[in-house]
Amino acid sequence: MDKYIGFDIDCKEVVACVVENGKKDIYRTFSADIDSMRKFLMEQKRSGDRVEMAFEISGEAGFIYDSLIDCVDEIKVANPTKTTWIYRTSKKNDRIDARKMAVLMSIDELPCVYMPNKEVRLWRQSILHRQKIVRNKVKAKNQIRAVLKSQGYKKPENSGGWWTKVNRLWMRQFSGEIIGADTLWCLQLGNLLDELELLEMQLVRVTKYLDDYLAKHPGSKLLMSTPGVGPRTTESVLAYTDDVSRFNNFKQYCSYFGMTPKLDESGSTRRLGHISKHGPSVVRCMICESSWIAIRKSKALKGFYERVKCGQDGRKKIAIVAVARKLLSIMRAMLISGEMFNEGLVNEMLKQAA
Repeated sequence: MDKYIGFDIDCKEVVACVVENGKKDIYRTFSADIDSMRKFLMEQKRSGDRVEMAFEISGEAGFIYDSLIDCVDEIKVANPTKTTWIYRTSKKNDRIDARKMAVLMSIDELPCVYMPNKEVRLWRQSILHRQKIVRNKVKAKNQIRAVLKSQGYKKPENSGGWWTKVNRLWMRQFSGEIIGADTLWCLQLGNLLDELELLEMQLVRVTKYLDDYLAKHPGSKLLMSTPGVGPRTTESVLAYTDDVSRFNNFKQYCSYFGMTPKLDESGSTRRLGHISKHGPSVVRCMICESSWIAIRKSKALKGFYERVKCGQDGRKKIAIVAVARKLLSIMRAMLISGEMFNEGLVNEMLKQAA
């Protein structure tokens, strides 16, 4: 007989619900540590029944998944946003949440998220870490310019950009002139310059690691043969795709990255809205940036962009999102077939789709 176990995991305790056909539901509360979870699951497994358990996605979901996978026959990681719509109830507590997952799992209606292996999860974390460093670097540069402009320095003393070596030395000279209250801005400037240098060092280190890791991936050369697609876009697509065979078609693939439009349909009325923006935002960001370069390097994609744009400047963003969605579809086909980017084949495909 099958047992379906739902875990509602808090920072201090776990509420477990065991649902078994023809038997009364069993509830148990215990400490939120891995040893306690394993002990409970092993007790349920001793009877020889098939045991399936589920818990909601969280920051530590990967660690929990790896730690408990050998204690049960199957583990599912639930998507709480979709679970709420399927199993609506006016009451909510830990016991209800645990039972909700167990019941939905027993009828095979539990909305789950894909759980990649540990190596891929760490790869994704490194990609997000680099993106955060880049954002902080941009923020530090903006703050430095704001401090200098507040003191009347609207442009750097020397020719070139703000961040040339000679202009950085010029900015550094202010940090040693802290005399009174009127020069406290120099302290802020010095701290911001220190922060910028630290972020740049961190960026170099994490970029080198990601470049070395990407070079070993079999799909890297395939995707980087696409016009406008560089290492950052390639690694984000590969990391979040993981196993391309888990997507049945290109619509499902694009939907996973939030690049398909929302649908509002009632009777004979059918409206397509903005893209859903579900899934990893880092991929959407990278693929859209690559699309601007792709339309300059690929005549086929440029033609598709112009057709969607319809000669209206107000449709530029709509057109570039459409190009980004096409790029994702092309990348999926390349990963499946193992073929490099083929301009002629892409041009023929886009003409047929027109």
